[in-house]
Amino acid sequence: MFKNRWTRFLSSPIFLIAVITTILTLFLLEKQFFIGVPYYDVYVYLNNSLLYAGISVGNLSVIYLSPLMPFLTSLVFRTGYISADILFLLDGFIFILGAVFLYLLLKVRFNTPASFAGVLIYLSYPLTMAWAVSGGIDFPGVSLSILAIYILVKGINHDSKLIYLVFPLFILAFLARYTSVLLIFPVVLFLLINQNRARNIKKLGIGVLAGLAVIIPFLLYIIYKLGNLYPIINIFTSTLLGSGATVNDLSYNPLKLYFLNNLLNYISVGPLTGIYGIIQSPSRGDPTILSYLIGVLVVVGLFMFVYPGIKNRLKISKISRITTIKMLILLILLIIGVYSFFNSSYLVAELIFLAILYTLYHLVKNDNRNQKLDLLFLSWFGAFFIFHSIMPIKEDRYFITMLPSLTYFIILGLNTFIDKLIIKFKNKTKFNNENIKTAFLLGIGFLLLSYSTATLIGHVSQEGYGFYIQYGCEWLKEYDPQYQDKVIYSNYDPAATWYLKKEVKFGVPRLYVDLEAFSNYLKGGGADYYIDAYSTSSPIPGYHIIFSRETVTIYQKNF
Repeated sequence: MFKNRWTRFLSSPIFLIAVITTILTLFLLEKQFFIGVPYYDVYVYLNNSLLYAGISVGNLSVIYLSPLMPFLTSLVFRTGYISADILFLLDGFIFILGAVFLYLLLKVRFNTPASFAGVLIYLSYPLTMAWAVSGGIDFPGVSLSILAIYILVKGINHDSKLIYLVFPLFILAFLARYTSVLLIFPVVLFLLINQNRARNIKKLGIGVLAGLAVIIPFLLYIIYKLGNLYPIINIFTSTLLGSGATVNDLSYNPLKLYFLNNLLNYISVGPLTGIYGIIQSPSRGDPTILSYLIGVLVVVGLFMFVYPGIKNRLKISKISRITTIKMLILLILLIIGVYSFFNSSYLVAELIFLAILYTLYHLVKNDNRNQKLDLLFLSWFGAFFIFHSIMPIKEDRYFITMLPSLTYFIILGLNTFIDKLIIKFKNKTKFNNENIKTAFLLGIGFLLLSYSTATLIGHVSQEGYGFYIQYGCEWLKEYDPQYQDKVIYSNYDPAATWYLKKEVKFGVPRLYVDLEAFSNYLKGGGADYYIDAYSTSSPIPGYHIIFSRETVTIYQKNF
């Protein structure tokens, strides 16, 4: 019996998903080890890992940032093995976990081939290829969000005891990436539109206690290190008010429809030749023909999905007075929602969107579990889309938070399209129809995954983001063996801090009226060296260049 169960498991779709995701993850890890640290924030997480491990380097003022990945990394650092590869590996493990649970979550709504194809599409996104094992917090936050939503759905639909776990998982997702707190909107909506709301909310409330047990140690650590919780309070108040972003920020972008305009780029981007940055930021490239094709099929499929319900509701003979009132309320909320999206804070827009979906449910409800799941994923997508669209700081990787829900609606659209198409050719047997649909969905999934893998191979850079910063820091160590006792500034201080294993302070010329003012700033801070990375190197009064290689220049104070 045990042998038969083991054989069934090895041949099961979930095992195949785990194998495919693991193989892809190992491939991505090999590329990531070669590329190195891919962007600025990863250095912050690595320095925080050192702080959590008890190695006092770096800036304490950023210890309050999303702590889960730095904390897990610090556990390995405590053994004495200190490398960015540890963070990459942890990202990879959690990514595999997320892909497996995405399959299980899709399986609640779709059949096995459709759910399998959904995961293949999820794995194939350009953002997945570039960021899944990058050392960032985007995919860990998304993977834990998938797990939290899956447990919520299973808890409400099957085993209510699982609801106790929802809030602790929600807290873990929050600690992995703070913006995961937006999951509260789809969670609240799903609770409201399901039966036994009071019972479910009560169990979720009990789970809050377990969640507090997860987050309190982190808060106590912040108080221990900084003496207060002001940084945590400030980051939330600035987010709630939409403040903290300025035109001086390199990622400043007030365009509200930025992510919508680049939606096709996030599905598939090409061509095969170019620069790695197009994979990291798909908005810099162009959508492929495959992306356009999928976009058209999904839009047509989703229209086919919603049209029968709209047509049925608009039959005058069936419209009751209460239905008319609900439709009027929905129309008013939609108008207010569009206005608030372009003119209000994200929090107002989020609440109105929640009200729109709740009203929509009561307008079309039929106690269909699939319908509730559709609204859950629509709320999931909308919550993050509204937030990241309204906030003036935008980077393509922020769309990662929307990838699970995007995958859901791609599969829903494709599934509906092929179903409607098959209905028109009823001369085939049901068995053959299912084979056609399976081949269609899996064909798209494997085609996208194959193309994206080839695209990644064609775009991998030979020298990563921090390659020359590391080279310059290693040179400085040899040039001045007493560098640990010197004051060093840099415009990429987290990277220099990581490679020098000492605190490097922040300074950048563009924030000052001229280089003379910047020089005075450096002198006032007692800077012995200034490491300039990824900016135009110009003479700094009172300092001279001692090292220059590609993108990095090192200045030393004149004696």
